Amino acid sequence: MSETILKILKGKKCDSCGFQTTESLISCSQCGSSKISEIQFSGKGKIYTYTVVHLGFAHLAQRAPYVLAVVELEEGIKAMGILEGEVSVTESVKIDLPVQFQRDEPGTGFIFSPI
Repeated sequence: MSETILKILKGKKCDSCGFQTTESLISCSQCGSSKISEIQFSGKGKIYTYTVVHLGFAHLAQRAPYVLAVVELEEGIKAMGILEGEVSVTESVKIDLPVQFQRDEPGTGFIFSPI
């Protein structure tokens, strides 16, 4: 069975309090409500903070060095992911760099790229 690479950044929203997240929810972590809807985020954001990983583990070792970033999405929430680009992003990455969601890789997570 092959795993699907998602190219849309999906998330959850609490219908009671409006809390949004990219994480899977059974109930709202803010108010406890079980009224949860699936939503779609724009995927656009900017680098909030980052680190350059020089020694990855398991399957991520092949990617090293790579940038692991926290992205603040247009919607105001933060998501963590790997930053990839046409040129080496380990040298060009900076706080507030505009980025766009590319895909959600099973076993790896969100992949973003500079805009």
